[in-house]
Amino acid sequence: MFKRIKNYFFSAFREVFVYHHSSLEFRAKTYAVLIAGSNEPLSHYLKTLEAIAFEIYPEPDRAETLMMTVKEYLSSSYSKKNKEEALLIDVIQELRLVPRYALKIEPNHLEQLRECTHDHDSKIYQERLVDFLKQKRIDYEELKR
Repeated sequence: MFKRIKNYFFSAFREVFVYHHSSLEFRAKTYAVLIAGSNEPLSHYLKTLEAIAFEIYPEPDRAETLMMTVKEYLSSSYSKKNKEEALLIDVIQELRLVPRYALKIEPNHLEQLRECTHDHDSKIYQERLVDFLKQKRIDYEELKR
């Protein structure tokens, strides 16, 4: 019960309670776009997503907020026709506004999530998404040299 109330407040007032909430939301979008790019349920990805969240954020509240935000993006994107396309457009727009977010793209984490996919066609599509996001990170790193 307490956890449910806490999650509600973190979700509703993320900007107030979560330090650097916009970078956390960007990470969540990159993971959500990859998961939405498959025809498989979120349950296939939860353990890996949890491991990734706790690897990035040692604080449990922040890691749980990342997972909750990914779930929120996925649930809102499933109500749209082209679910992953809208998320990908958001990611691209955020990269244009805040180019340093490209460093938040972790190709090895995206690969870990892609390994949870069983459908062959979804794996191919996700591979292209990973390559695209990886290239965005490389482009930013080269720009900063």
